Amino acid sequence: MKRILLLAVGSLLSLTAFAKAPIVEKEFYVFDSSKEHLKKIQAIEALTVDHVSSRGYEVYGPNGTEEFLNNLNAKYLRVNAFRYSKALDDRASTGYPDFEDYTQILKDYAHQYPEITKLYSVGKSNEGRELWVLKISDNAAVDEKEPEFKYISTMHGDEVTGREMLYWMIGDILKNYGKDKRITDLVNNTELFIMPSMNPDGTTRRRRGNAKNQDLNRSFPDFTTPDNSNNPAGRPVETQAIMQWQKARHFALSANFHGGAEVINYPWDTARERHPLDGLVHDLSVEYAAPISSMANSSEFHQGVTNGYDWYTINGSMQDWSYYWHGDLQITVEVSNQKWPSFTAAQNYYKEHGESLIRFAERVHQGAGFYLEQAGLSGRVAVYEISKQLNSYRKGIKNLAWRTADNSLGRFGFDDSEFYKVLPEGEYLFDIELNDGTKKSLHLQVNDPLRGVPENGNVKKVIL
Repeated sequence: MKRILLLAVGSLLSLTAFAKAPIVEKEFYVFDSSKEHLKKIQAIEALTVDHVSSRGYEVYGPNGTEEFLNNLNAKYLRVNAFRYSKALDDRASTGYPDFEDYTQILKDYAHQYPEITKLYSVGKSNEGRELWVLKISDNAAVDEKEPEFKYISTMHGDEVTGREMLYWMIGDILKNYGKDKRITDLVNNTELFIMPSMNPDGTTRRRRGNAKNQDLNRSFPDFTTPDNSNNPAGRPVETQAIMQWQKARHFALSANFHGGAEVINYPWDTARERHPLDGLVHDLSVEYAAPISSMANSSEFHQGVTNGYDWYTINGSMQDWSYYWHGDLQITVEVSNQKWPSFTAAQNYYKEHGESLIRFAERVHQGAGFYLEQAGLSGRVAVYEISKQLNSYRKGIKNLAWRTADNSLGRFGFDDSEFYKVLPEGEYLFDIELNDGTKKSLHLQVNDPLRGVPENGNVKKVIL
């Protein structure tokens, strides 16, 4: 038995040439309530584990995966057979617009609201579909000195509920701008970037991977593995597009949307040690989940949230990469237990998440930053917390900011004369050092934005 298992492992290890993006040709659900097989499966680089629960978990991999599971004596079902009957599959597909329909919807919005929208593509999928982004801001054509926020959905092509939510969110924001003070304040003082679909090829095929069957949420650089260089070379084209886009922007807070569970997953995914802003990102996750009864009352996840590593280990996740290399604090929202619900059900999820979507975007204003008078400057900034008080976002949720002995939250690079960081409430000292050695210090106060969004964000002009 041991020899057979080793042979099966060897056949899978020979298929790791695409380690920067695991291949997900085969899909299984493994019934393993005791987690007897989990570590052995996770040890195989070619295999992807997802959505671990008290019942079991999903396993994705290349040809040879089923042989490996058989040799483990694992009890499993093929995912498609487990998840749907064909009749349910056909019913669930009804009503969803296709990629061309959604492209036209975005173009219509951009045409109807030209002052506050800018539609553009950050790249193309393997099959040439545009990776559309809609920017929403009061002067959308201008790159203003305001906090930058982004939502991305459906990097797994068969997890579509988040995609639908973002389209409906876009429509509601645009229609209520100038009518609803809360929406108007958010748009006037923020640069919002929304990408409803990161993997249009996968969605067209109704499968997890892209056109090459690559798993995009295992394809980013990972600081705990040999793949620890922030270099897009060799990665899926969709991942490369996101990496280049992020490098050109100054995102400070983000979320990406998935399906297959109902929980907020916060970083780290790849490391046991806690995130430098663990208290903050935990509380933001709880705040997102609180208005959504299926999350807040979850029997699987306390308060509807989980640390990624505590749930199950992921290497190459977008949320870990986002903060580690760019200081962009990101969470993962698992919207719906069913990855591809009926179109009507998807609308109901938007109703449940609507408040959280806006509230989380407002949280980008719980931060501070600066811009330099001269454009194009680069350097590093050390952020020190001066205050030591306990903070709370709502009754019963307490947060004590993480800090080292000298209260430093770390040193962060910045480009193009601009830097902004989401932080716990309190007082901070920013020590700015340009690449030419010029230094400047800045004292900033971070407040709860729910008491009022600051004009153009808490971004201060620095004269050197």
